[in-house]
Formats: sequence, C-alpha cells, structure tokens
Amino acid sequence: MKKKKVLYSIIILVMVTVVLLYLWELCAEGGAHYTPDYPMVSLRPYVEKEELAKEDYKFLFEQTGLGKPAIDTLWEEGRQEEIISVQECFFEKVTVTCENNTVISKEERLCKDGENYKVYIPVIEEGDILITFSTHVFGWRVGHTALVVDAVNQRTLEARVLGTDSAVMTMSHWQEYPSFAVLRLKGVALEERMLIAENALDKLKGIPYSLHAGLLGQREGTHCSHLVWSAYKCSDHDLDSDGNWPVTPRDIFESPLLEVVQLYGMNPEALKKY
Repeated sequence: MKKKKVLYSIIILVMVTVVLLYLWELCAEGGAHYTPDYPMVSLRPYVEKEELAKEDYKFLFEQTGLGKPAIDTLWEEGRQEEIISVQECFFEKVTVTCENNTVISKEERLCKDGENYKVYIPVIEEGDILITFSTHVFGWRVGHTALVVDAVNQRTLEARVLGTDSAVMTMSHWQEYPSFAVLRLKGVALEERMLIAENALDKLKGIPYSLHAGLLGQREGTHCSHLVWSAYKCSDHDLDSDGNWPVTPRDIFESPLLEVVQLYGMNPEALKKY
C-alpha cells in the first residue's frame, strides 16, 4: 500500500508539472509579436526631407523600427522611398505559427492569410548581429542569434540547434520570425566589422553545438550566442552585458556596445538602446 501511494504521488507530481509547463508555454505564446498600438502616420513629409533632425529619427524609429544607421544609409543612397515599405511591414496585422524545431524547443513563424510572411530588411552589413526571441523551450524564450558574414548574398553564420555544427545559412528565415532585431557594433568602421565576420567564418564554422560552451574555460563546441560573442571577443569587443556564464541572446541584445539597425515585432518604447 505504501508503494502504491508513493507511485500515485509521483504520477500526480508529473501530471501537475506537465500542466504547469503547458500553461507556461501558452503564456510565452502571448508575447510572440508586438504590433504598434498607436496610429500609423504618413511618412511622405519625412522621406521628402533633405536632412533629418534628432526628433525625426525618434519618430521614424517608432513608425518603422529602423534605427539611425539604417535611416542614414537609406538617405545617403537615395532610397528614402523604401522606408514606407518597412513601415507597412511594421504595422501589418499578422498571425504566428509555432512548431517544434527540436524535441524540447519550438520556433515561431509569421503568417498572413494562411501563407508565410516575410519582413523587409533594407539595410544589412557584414558583422551585423541578428537576434530573435521567437524560439523557446517550454515557456522560456531562450532566443537565437546569428552573425552576418555576406551582406550581398544575405548569408549568416550560426549555430542552429543541438546535434548540428555551426554553418553558413541563408538570411531568409530571419525575415519570417515574429520578432527580431538587427544590431551593429557602435563607432566601428565597416572595414573592421567585415574583418570580424571574415575571421569568424574562418575560425567558427563547422564547430559542434554545445550547450555548455565556455563553462570552466571549455574551448570545444559552441552555441548561437556563444558563437557571436566569440567572434567579437577575438577583436576585444565583449558583448556579454552581464559577464556571467552562459552568454545568452538576451545578454548580447542588451550590450551597450551595440546599436539598433532595425527592430521588428518588439515595442520600440520598451527598448533601452534608442
């Protein structure tokens, strides 16, 4: 009888744990994507300006998710009209699908009218960092990150999932995440950032995925945020904002060394970087 009570207790504990994890995961799904709750304003008066004031940058960021680096590039290259396309994406009403990408983790994707939906990314350079929180293990949004190594052909270097080696991938899947950020090292010339990307491609490609990379000085293996952190740490840029193991996508996202190129599916007002 005593053994049966213990067994029943274990079964009940497991069932309660499963239910709690399920509810936690449902809560996570609720924060998959942010659509602005303020009006979409015509940007025609802004795209026709020769020069932008400081308050213009803030307004355009709130209307498009584009940071100053992206806005400046569009203006310098005479591509101001593209900002309107970005704004349309930023305010578009979309739905989110969620499927397993491993046995224990899930990944969310954008959908509109039953079809996959892609976000327009107008400005990208070698060395830029892509971060999303559209991946989660149960209710914990662990996130994912990648390093842009070929801007022209839109290729990234990333450690994708457990059981795979770090590899060069197309950037297109990033355009389907319900939320993402494109970040860039502040105050550093493109030439240096290109060199960082080139070195990462040479030294960090084909490395086995390891969840405990960097623990106690471990040098073998990597994971998504560890790979990006390693690429920049080799050039004396430490992107780990809290300095603790493990380095996570959130740690990199909050690094004061980075600035926003583009933000999508996140509330601009909640971002400390701008």
